[in-house]
Amino acid sequence: MHSTTNSVIEVRDSFVNSQEWTTSRSVPDLKLGIVGYVNSGKSALVHRYLTGSYMQEESPEGGRFKKEINIDGQSYLLLIRDEGGVPEAQFTNWVDVVVFVFSVENELSFTAVHSYYNKMCHYRDMSQMPIILVGTQDAIDDDSHPRLIDESRVKQLEMELGARCRYYETCATYGLNVEQVFQDGQ
Repeated sequence: MHSTTNSVIEVRDSFVNSQEWTTSRSVPDLKLGIVGYVNSGKSALVHRYLTGSYMQEESPEGGRFKKEINIDGQSYLLLIRDEGGVPEAQFTNWVDVVVFVFSVENELSFTAVHSYYNKMCHYRDMSQMPIILVGTQDAIDDDSHPRLIDESRVKQLEMELGARCRYYETCATYGLNVEQVFQDGQ
């Protein structure tokens, strides 16, 4: 694990257009892609990491964000792309690390991860890609939203995604493991 010190670069301006991403910078960048089904909790995860606060609304169109980070005394610009749908070739070839997000109480979000991974495999050899698998638990309660995805199914998916895959359960509501997901992606 790297020693990191993070500072947000103007959160109100954290959306960036694609032109800004291609301009030359004196700081090297790291490209982190976030993929997940609608209502997987991916937007809340990104928002919690960038702002330290919880946002319940999911952004169906995704977004692009930047944050300056420090790894072992070296500054980097962490470029985060929250993909709003099925990952296509441009996204797949752009990322250095991919984060697949699902909700542990949403079966569709869990099965979508496998399909998104397979889609990305059509565009790129994913065997050497660092992958982070994230199970969000923001919507769980005992009555209306019970946990549906048990640990054995997660372990099976983690093995299918390859040797470079790590799994975290997060809760953006309370900030559980949110920093670890993004630090591991660095």
